[in-house]
Amino acid sequence: MLPLKSMTWVLLLLLLSPAIINLSTSQSDARWAAKKRRLRDKVHKMFYHAYDNYMIHAFPHDELKPLSKSFTDSLSELGNLKLERLPQDYSGSALTLIESLSSLVIMGNNTEFQSAVVWLSENLTFNVDARVNLFECNIRVLGGLVSAHLLATDSTDRLGKGVYKNQLLTLAEDLGKRFLPAFNTPTGLPYAWVNLKYGVMENETTETSTSGCGSLILEMGALSRLTGDPKYESAALRALRKLWSMRSSLNLLGTTLDVSTGEWIEYSTGIGAGVDSFYEYLFKAHILFGKEEFWRMFHSAYIAVQKYFRHGPWYHEADMRTGKATYWQLTSLQAFWPGLQVLVGDIAAANSSHREFVYVWKKYGVLPERYSAFQNPFSHYRL
Repeated sequence: MLPLKSMTWVLLLLLLSPAIINLSTSQSDARWAAKKRRLRDKVHKMFYHAYDNYMIHAFPHDELKPLSKSFTDSLSELGNLKLERLPQDYSGSALTLIESLSSLVIMGNNTEFQSAVVWLSENLTFNVDARVNLFECNIRVLGGLVSAHLLATDSTDRLGKGVYKNQLLTLAEDLGKRFLPAFNTPTGLPYAWVNLKYGVMENETTETSTSGCGSLILEMGALSRLTGDPKYESAALRALRKLWSMRSSLNLLGTTLDVSTGEWIEYSTGIGAGVDSFYEYLFKAHILFGKEEFWRMFHSAYIAVQKYFRHGPWYHEADMRTGKATYWQLTSLQAFWPGLQVLVGDIAAANSSHREFVYVWKKYGVLPERYSAFQNPFSHYRL
């Protein structure tokens, strides 16, 4: 039995412990709140540095060239590494403004959001002789318009009374209609390129990527739900189902394919360029539309990725047919993966990979396009 003096100290400790714990928790909460404020203010400053300079030096063209303080009309250049078949008379679609719409709302700048919506409503047209990458135009322009429409029509009344009459949705539907000729192939897999005015050009390449034809369901599905016209979602869904039917017995998909024959061109595959958003869109489509079909696809694909690509905290590339490693490298476009894993709930795996991306980021000050992580693959793996 404890002596009386010891028992007194034990009782005193028990009495004080909640206060000590509460004080520690309170201090921790205060520090975290202060850190969040600092990060919020930093992001706010960074956004307006980019946005204001675009509006001053580049608007209504597509993008700002920050060093020369000039502009580029880049919509036809996105995904066009060889800069082929560039338009002669295209003068921009205010691409950066469209991509900034949802950020303006997040920043709480409803005044600028309204000004942007009004300008786009009155000036933006897609009846232009411009050959664009379907994937890039979908995620940037159609996605930007659809999301901005949702923000303009939600319950918070961000826009002045009578200002908004679904103009952005009208623009989005016009763009969606211009996408549809790309899906007119024997397989239903869309061409990578489509001319906004004339449809698919003569002698257009039939090569595309897994991301290019498997990352359309969110925007085109949302467009169908908002307009009540099923043809956009149907086209994207048909392409996605065809793509999934082309997977190997290991539930892996290649990187590039032919939309006319439905044959794979590049068998080496991973979670980076050419494939990345395919995984992202499967899971997000399950969240957005609630279809179990999307979850089943994603679940099978995710298990295959973890089995054949993962090496400790890193992910390499492998042959879709055999699962054997092909390229042992980290690429910058893999950096989305830990975030997707958090959405899925695989926190341990997400944390493991995220730490390695942060390590490389801190080492160079920026994520390199490629990083040879596997010369000593566990050298930075901290349990």
